[in-house]
Amino acid sequence: MLCRNASRRARRTAETARGGAVVFGELIVWYLFLGGTAAGSFAVLSAIDLYTAFSHANDPHLARTPRGYRGRRARSMTQRRIARTGYAAAFVLLVAGMLCLLADLGRPEAFYLLFLYPTGSFVSVGTFALTLFGACLVVALAESVLTLGPAWERAALVAKALGAVLAVVVMVYTGLLLKSVVAVDLWQSAWLPVLFLFSALSCGCGVVLLSTCFCVASPGVLAWIRGLAIADAVFIVLEALSAAACAVTVNAASAGRPFDALLAGEQSCVFWLGFVGCGILAPLAIEASALAARRSHRSSVVAVLAVLVLVGGLSLRFVLVNAGVQTAV
Repeated sequence: MLCRNASRRARRTAETARGGAVVFGELIVWYLFLGGTAAGSFAVLSAIDLYTAFSHANDPHLARTPRGYRGRRARSMTQRRIARTGYAAAFVLLVAGMLCLLADLGRPEAFYLLFLYPTGSFVSVGTFALTLFGACLVVALAESVLTLGPAWERAALVAKALGAVLAVVVMVYTGLLLKSVVAVDLWQSAWLPVLFLFSALSCGCGVVLLSTCFCVASPGVLAWIRGLAIADAVFIVLEALSAAACAVTVNAASAGRPFDALLAGEQSCVFWLGFVGCGILAPLAIEASALAARRSHRSSVVAVLAVLVLVGGLSLRFVLVNAGVQTAV
């Protein structure tokens, strides 16, 4: 019962009595964005680190490295700097997101009840996944900052592999958390967790792109920018398709066509300018122009691109939460 009450306070969502209203704290919007972006950043960085560590490319400087594992020496100085900045940014985002969640609980000291009395709810599962993910992130950050031995490097790789899986759980969980609120028709789509997944991955690319801006003079950074731009463009296209699928399925399942509240309602300005404009069209235009010209943009343009992506991710969560609450009133 105690855990159930804590979960109810953590979600602040599904309590809709007849004639009542859905209650959803504004801090939850920030939690959904910050937590998802932290997970997306970790997923992108850990995937690159794992690929580099186990790549079988021939390198005479790594001749003494055990077969099948290249370790820290396989990473260039540029990659180490980007990883260090990216993991640090992900850690700050995660801590900020968890503070938003704790503040929204109303009784932050009751947070430990979620661990003492676990349930099968999305809140309980998400809490454990978020905590374990945070531990993996701390290990990855420590490995990127400190010079550790081979045994610690291997332990860090395990943490990155496990953390990548947990990061996907965290990204999807934020969408499942909204979908579990049956009182809100706008959130009743199987595509909502998929939309949150690709949006978080795109935001993760944005954070890593910002990290490259601190390494503009490093060799090979242009290849990083180009590769991240391609990956982000793919995630943005998949995000747009997921949003379209979400709109179609939500409107088809409800006579009230709740997704129209985003297209032409009070949230339409943020939806079109924030999500579609800043999060979809503008980044795709910048990335397409760079790819078409077979070159990478300057660091100032890269920074603008990354900020646009992050604004789009925040706008998506803002309009979904607020329009959902309004349509359920």
